[in-house]
Amino acid sequence: MIPSRSAPRDLVFCLVFGLLLLGSGCSSTPRRMISVVPRQASESMWVTEHVGVSEAAAREKVGIYWNGPTEEGDVEQQIVLAELAIRRDNMGLILSPSNPFALNTVIQRSLDRGMSVVIVGTPVSLKPQRRLSFVLNDVQETGRLAADRMRDVLKGKGEILIVGYDPLFSVGTDRSSAFETALASDAPDIRIVEKLKGPFSFGQAELATEKAIGAHPHLSAIFSMNTTSTRGAVAAVRTTRTSDHILIIGCDHTLDLLYFLRQGAVDSLVAQNMRAMGAIAVSSIMAQSRGEQVASHTNVKPTLVTRQNIDEERIQQMLKMDWRVQP
Repeated sequence: MIPSRSAPRDLVFCLVFGLLLLGSGCSSTPRRMISVVPRQASESMWVTEHVGVSEAAAREKVGIYWNGPTEEGDVEQQIVLAELAIRRDNMGLILSPSNPFALNTVIQRSLDRGMSVVIVGTPVSLKPQRRLSFVLNDVQETGRLAADRMRDVLKGKGEILIVGYDPLFSVGTDRSSAFETALASDAPDIRIVEKLKGPFSFGQAELATEKAIGAHPHLSAIFSMNTTSTRGAVAAVRTTRTSDHILIIGCDHTLDLLYFLRQGAVDSLVAQNMRAMGAIAVSSIMAQSRGEQVASHTNVKPTLVTRQNIDEERIQQMLKMDWRVQP
């Protein structure tokens, strides 16, 4: 069939009409958009935050722009994405900082532009102020859950190692302090023989943990502050062939660590409830847009995930990764 002379004109019309439809579908008003910048865009823990954000956004009828670094710790990319939210005149920014200081300037610039900013997961050094609030993991509960688990699996006695302790990052020091306080109170016969200071890359964490295992032949368990150190501990225990008597309790979750947990290489993980935190962050921004008061700090309790409870409905809902809102 020979195409008509009007075909190119019809094609142009269809393309323009399609672009108009796409534009109206994204957001008719720029300020009805919230930018969300996780510490890492595709890691399972942050994808669960995406679930909570999407569900809350659907309820509030507001758009979400989700984007983050491909590697955790890429502060520069987080700054670029936050600057993009400012240029787009978004109504709000939800940020999970990789550094407690480096993002302060861009956060303040967002506030100066009239945006609401919610810091999720871990704090920055800025104090709460108008339109700046925090939705954080309950660090004291993290320490208590880990200490209780350590007491139960070691039956109140043993030598343990702490890895991933970072004196420059409050999350690590706060988790360690909460854990040590709870352990001293509930299991005084469990002794911490060494604290390995970070931050570590995976290889550094593995080598440092191997060395510590060699220096402490009666070691019973390892408590890890973060996912990188937990991965390093798993590798070190395998390399030193000590998995039969050294168990690992870690903080935070990734797909590979959940797999290790199912296989028994990790005893348990204290998992942040990122799904709940994401939903609370969106609700806070929308409440502030309506002139309502919101809490300056909201602490969300984590959950201890074990081989025994990982398939329970409440755990699976917390770990849910399908962020697409069902119609």
